Amino acid sequence: MPADVSSTTCSGGKEPYANVSRLDANALEAALSEAKLEIYQKVGADILLAERVRVHMMDSGVRVRVGETCEVIFTTRCQRSDFPSDDGDTLYARVRAVTGPLAEERGFREVQAERIEVTDPMDDSRVLDVWHEITWAQEVIDAPTAVQLARWALSVEKYVGG
Repeated sequence: MPADVSSTTCSGGKEPYANVSRLDANALEAALSEAKLEIYQKVGADILLAERVRVHMMDSGVRVRVGETCEVIFTTRCQRSDFPSDDGDTLYARVRAVTGPLAEERGFREVQAERIEVTDPMDDSRVLDVWHEITWAQEVIDAPTAVQLARWALSVEKYVGG
């Protein structure tokens, strides 16, 4: 990028090649809203993006984290109930096989693999299902890139089913 070309940074400022250590969650939230991406809620350093299911606003599994760096993060999963004979490693492999190539092509990297027990809301001792989640992240240096990657992450199927 030539020195005279500026971009909006995650810090909200107009400066070429801005340092990602200067981050401003409010400016990034404004950029996401201006791009017509709905904010579900803010939790700590995370701006959680929403998806609409009919008239209901729900957590999309996509978030933008603002801290020392700025990252676009999304989570995909496979449920044991869809593949009851598969072990955990096989379920993670299913998620990686479907989502991994797409995520890596866009510059995302796997940052976490987590097993989540979904329990009965009336009885925590009763496990209804087990999700095997893979979380993907990519560091970004400016708000336009964060918006572009967040929009792409929203389009990715988050559920790998049978």
